[in-house]
Amino acid sequence: MKRLLIFLFCVFVSASAMAHSVAYNKSSHIYHRHSCEWAQRCTKNCITIDSADAKRRGGRPCKVCGG
Repeated sequence: MKRLLIFLFCVFVSASAMAHSVAYNKSSHIYHRHSCEWAQRCTKNCITIDSADAKRRGGRPCKVCGG
Protein backbone atom coordinates (compact mmCIF):
# COMPACT_ATOMS: atom_id res chain seq x y z
CA MET A 1 0.00 0.00 0.00
CA LYS A 2 2.84 2.37 0.85
CA ARG A 3 4.50 1.74 -2.52
CA LEU A 4 1.24 2.42 -4.31
CA LEU A 5 0.85 5.76 -2.55
CA ILE A 6 4.42 6.73 -3.36
CA PHE A 7 3.91 5.77 -6.99
CA LEU A 8 0.69 7.78 -7.25
CA PHE A 9 2.34 10.76 -5.61
CA CYS A 10 5.22 10.65 -8.10
CA VAL A 11 2.84 10.42 -11.04
CA PHE A 12 0.81 13.36 -9.74
CA VAL A 13 3.88 15.53 -9.17
CA SER A 14 5.37 14.77 -12.58
CA ALA A 15 2.04 15.40 -14.34
CA SER A 16 1.56 18.74 -12.63
CA ALA A 17 5.12 19.81 -13.44
CA MET A 18 4.64 19.27 -17.16
CA ALA A 19 4.10 22.41 -19.19
CA HIS A 20 0.91 22.76 -21.13
CA SER A 21 0.68 23.64 -24.80
CA VAL A 22 -0.05 27.27 -25.66
CA ALA A 23 -0.47 29.47 -28.71
CA TYR A 24 2.56 31.81 -28.78
CA ASN A 25 2.51 34.97 -30.86
CA LYS A 26 6.02 35.47 -32.24
CA SER A 27 5.35 39.15 -32.94
CA SER A 28 3.80 40.31 -29.65
CA HIS A 29 5.47 37.67 -27.44
CA ILE A 30 2.15 36.90 -25.74
CA TYR A 31 1.00 33.32 -25.16
CA HIS A 32 -2.59 32.15 -24.90
CA ARG A 33 -4.56 29.05 -23.97
CA HIS A 34 -5.93 27.42 -27.11
CA SER A 35 -9.48 28.12 -25.92
CA CYS A 36 -8.80 31.88 -25.67
CA GLU A 37 -10.62 34.11 -28.16
CA TRP A 38 -7.35 35.93 -28.90
CA ALA A 39 -5.55 32.69 -29.68
CA GLN A 40 -8.28 31.81 -32.17
CA ARG A 41 -7.87 35.20 -33.86
CA CYS A 42 -4.11 34.78 -34.16
CA THR A 43 -3.32 33.02 -37.41
CA LYS A 44 -0.21 34.45 -39.04
CA ASN A 45 2.26 34.87 -36.17
CA CYS A 46 1.15 32.13 -33.76
CA ILE A 47 2.86 28.81 -33.16
CA THR A 48 2.03 26.01 -30.72
CA ILE A 49 4.72 25.47 -28.08
CA ASP A 50 4.96 24.53 -24.39
CA SER A 51 4.29 27.30 -21.90
CA ALA A 52 7.79 26.86 -20.45
CA ASP A 53 9.29 27.43 -23.90
CA ALA A 54 7.13 30.52 -24.36
CA LYS A 55 8.49 31.93 -21.08
CA ARG A 56 12.06 31.15 -22.15
CA ARG A 57 11.46 33.13 -25.35
CA GLY A 58 10.52 36.16 -23.25
CA GLY A 59 6.78 35.75 -23.63
CA ARG A 60 4.19 36.91 -21.17
CA PRO A 61 0.77 35.38 -20.48
CA CYS A 62 -2.36 36.82 -22.03
CA LYS A 63 -4.30 39.18 -19.75
CA VAL A 64 -7.59 37.56 -20.77
CA CYS A 65 -6.87 33.84 -20.37
CA GLY A 66 -3.67 33.85 -18.32
CA GLY A 67 -1.81 31.78 -20.84
